[in-house]
Amino acid sequence: MTIINDLIEEISVKKWNTTDALGQLRLVRNVLLAETDWMCLSDAPTMSDAWKKYRQELRDITKTYKSMNDKGFTFPTKPTDTE
Repeated sequence: MTIINDLIEEISVKKWNTTDALGQLRLVRNVLLAETDWMCLSDAPTMSDAWKKYRQELRDITKTYKSMNDKGFTFPTKPTDTE
């Protein structure tokens, strides 16, 4: 998880300002989704509604934002393991 946190931190600190800001947003979003892909496997425990909501919010984030520098942008908060 530190790789993902480092990637998000680097992007946030540098406030990447390129013509492919949407591509960068999608890259980080896809990494965050990949972190939880194992939850969708048939031999994994049932995914909670909180995790389903989190994953859906990640998939929908590009409907609202086109860059991680957009005003008000934030990734959804990961649910706790107890949710």
